Amino acid sequence: MDFVARAGAFIDRAHRVAGFLLICCGILAVTSFCQWQQNVQLNRINASLTQRLPVIVVPGAVPGKYNPQEDGLLVNAFVDYITQSFNTFTPANVGAQLDSVSPFMGPDLLVDSRPAFERKVRDAEALKRASLFIPDRATLQIKRYTKNSAELRDVTIMGELRNFAAGTLAEVIPVQMNLTLQKTVINPDVNRFGFMLMSYKETPLIDRNNQPVLPPIDTSGPEGE
Repeated sequence: MDFVARAGAFIDRAHRVAGFLLICCGILAVTSFCQWQQNVQLNRINASLTQRLPVIVVPGAVPGKYNPQEDGLLVNAFVDYITQSFNTFTPANVGAQLDSVSPFMGPDLLVDSRPAFERKVRDAEALKRASLFIPDRATLQIKRYTKNSAELRDVTIMGELRNFAAGTLAEVIPVQMNLTLQKTVINPDVNRFGFMLMSYKETPLIDRNNQPVLPPIDTSGPEGE
């Protein structure tokens, strides 16, 4: 009888342990299912955001998610890149900076600008000339129009051009930059900005006597189809 009692007690304890383990397995199964459901929902939301809000990474841009239609952000970044590459340099890096801009230039401008590029490199290296462009972004103006089925942007920005000779500040010239951009396809491997530079002009806003020169007023308006 004693053996039967001990066997019964052992079986009873085994049942209680088995019941406890069964309850733990049930809780674990429910928790795992809930976690799986939550992961599925998060993956669905992430996929939706990736499809609807693509991320555009451009130099100088504020980190965030932008719609590709908001090309004003890309214009700002592209203008910064062009004006700094042309006008902020040292004798050691001027050639590399000008070469880095070449892939973003239209064919005609690339050919026409080559002599000016070569002259700028020679002057910088021979005279130990450096330059710094400080833009006044409050003066940035963008005019959008279409010509011959091409989407164009006329951009104007003013600033200060500081020229150095052998490490010494030689002159400070207020300038106005005029750029014409043509919209193209954004391709991170070829053109991360989505624009090509079709024309570029720098106009000093002072004369040889350091007197202010008013920039010409454009009254022609945008050309369109």
